[in-house]
Amino acid sequence: MNDAELTILSLVAEGPRYGYEIQELIDERGLREWLTIGFSSIYYILNKLERQNMLTGQYRAEGRGPARKLYTITEAGRGILQTAVADLLRQPRALGSGFELGLANLRALKPRQVYQVLHHHLIDLRHNLDSVEKAWQRHEQEGTSNAEHIQALYTHSLAIMRAEETWLVGFLHDWKTRYPGVEQDSPKNSEDENDPAAHAATRINPRTATTDPAKMIQRLKRRPPTAEN
Repeated sequence: MNDAELTILSLVAEGPRYGYEIQELIDERGLREWLTIGFSSIYYILNKLERQNMLTGQYRAEGRGPARKLYTITEAGRGILQTAVADLLRQPRALGSGFELGLANLRALKPRQVYQVLHHHLIDLRHNLDSVEKAWQRHEQEGTSNAEHIQALYTHSLAIMRAEETWLVGFLHDWKTRYPGVEQDSPKNSEDENDPAAHAATRINPRTATTDPAKMIQRLKRRPPTAEN
């Protein structure tokens, strides 16, 4: 089951949904930033899940408009959803990819380049951490921080970011001790202009630059499906 199928199944698990309602929820919760899914794809997935007996569809008339199909999750669908979510929660973070892969190949960069990119990483991380901490404080003030899924999302995200911040601070300190002077900004010259690592350290990722991490966590919050014994 892919991310789009899991998301749609989870939305229907909250209660019977029409296709247009699912589209509205995906927009309202900002899920399009996490999913590559169009309007027609929603109905394709709904029909697919219905064929697989995870959902049932029943046409219902609303006023004078045409009858629309209302989708309801089946017992089989709920069991598959719960298994899929449990698998996601059980699996640890994958190693050997992304940031870890970059660490494994530090020798491809000069000591100054390593310091620059990791220093910018730390700056961005602290910005994200501050944003999420403020969002968590708002939940505490509003009395919504006791909800299990909200508490789990925020406390886990904050713990991961704080641990990474601690590691980065210690690593950069040790790196400066090993390679004195790497923290000093070098003058702009032709070598820097052709330095891929220098560009990487200052390049802004358009996806992350326009996304508030607190809002990203906020959009993930949705009432979990009712567990059945």
